[in-house]
Amino acid sequence: MSDIEWPKTISEWRDRSWNPEGSRPYDLWKREPLRDFFRQNGYILWHSEHELGISTGSVELIPPSDAPRRPDGYTFVTRYQCQPGIVIYKANFGQVKNIHCTARTIHNQDVVIRLISIDGDATGDEHYKAIRRLSAGPTAFRGDNHALPLLNELEFNGLRFVVFPLLSIGGPWLPWYYNADEILDYLSQIFQGVKFCHDNLIAHLLCPLIVVADLDGDNILCNFQGHRTQPDGTFDLSIVGPFRSHFPVRYHINDFETAVCFDKDSDPASRKITGLPNVRVGRIGQYGREYAPEMLIDEPYCPFKADVWYLGRMLNFDMDTNIKGFVEKHLKAFREDFSFDEVFGKYFAQDTVQPEEIMQVFDEYTCKCNEVEGTFPNETMKLALSLLVMIAQMRLSNPALRPDMAQLLDTVLALRKSSSHEVLSDYIGIQQREVKWEKW
Repeated sequence: MSDIEWPKTISEWRDRSWNPEGSRPYDLWKREPLRDFFRQNGYILWHSEHELGISTGSVELIPPSDAPRRPDGYTFVTRYQCQPGIVIYKANFGQVKNIHCTARTIHNQDVVIRLISIDGDATGDEHYKAIRRLSAGPTAFRGDNHALPLLNELEFNGLRFVVFPLLSIGGPWLPWYYNADEILDYLSQIFQGVKFCHDNLIAHLLCPLIVVADLDGDNILCNFQGHRTQPDGTFDLSIVGPFRSHFPVRYHINDFETAVCFDKDSDPASRKITGLPNVRVGRIGQYGREYAPEMLIDEPYCPFKADVWYLGRMLNFDMDTNIKGFVEKHLKAFREDFSFDEVFGKYFAQDTVQPEEIMQVFDEYTCKCNEVEGTFPNETMKLALSLLVMIAQMRLSNPALRPDMAQLLDTVLALRKSSSHEVLSDYIGIQQREVKWEKW
């Protein structure tokens, strides 16, 4: 036992990241009683570059030894990192928040340790319940469960910690998709994962999935170990090459801090909540994302439909520029000053988004010119528009008009099944695709 005073609430722990002045996210973790506790349980915390004097002011953490990370079955590298010989780079981790810290096991496998709850503070109870329901026990073995698997639980002086494998942030932090099939695979995995949460009566509701808490890009993780996503010596973000085809890519859903859990025997009509997600967990004024429209009305709302809105918001943020830009680039073949918003904008701005109407406008517009039909990617363009329509429907202000996760998953699976091999292999994006990298 330790006589050191520890924060009594999750909120107090978070506040100690940078307060009082001079504090840093690593401060609570570096206390010897806690470090020793983790060490006794087989986890050696990563070192702080700031504490080591390597880089003053840095929030980067580095492994406690020079030994390379050992395989754990959760992460992979690309072929770019395997030729002529496999290179495993020394990892780092930006600890901008003190709620978690990286560690290395006695077997040289890397993990993330997160504080999930504190005795006497109820704000972490739903988070812990969600993790136990999704990530622990037999449920964690389900192939359609994309919640991050729970490796261990630890308790120290009323502080409850959970241990997860260390993965890479997904979404916009990874290279853009090499072909249409990779986009559909990503969507099907994420939709399948969120549907699994909803089937188990858990709504994510984490509100920054960009900086702090909801379904957003930083709440999607990928089983990529990190480092080379292009051939050695190449670093050009305007070029897209094969990446996801180099390993069995799998996406995971992370961070259930503001999740809502309902009991299995609860009345479906009662599965509603009121208020703002961040306020419910004691983080007033700390919600890093836009609120779903229904959250701003003082009436009970369905958190599952709010999840759909947040997921649509994330996809719009991650994909809109590339997919719209792809459509716009090819339609400029008909008219050089073509603007996506000028032709299609009003149909996406309506209270309901009608796909038939949008496809009709597309057909009418493209039939005006025939001389480019031999090279014009007509079916790929329709797939791109279908994706934009689906994302727009997810973001409708009226929750009743949004599709649910089962409908969204069915839509993506149907698009994948109905698309030809040529369309699935085609590129949807605005960057240059480097086909010669397929030889790696």
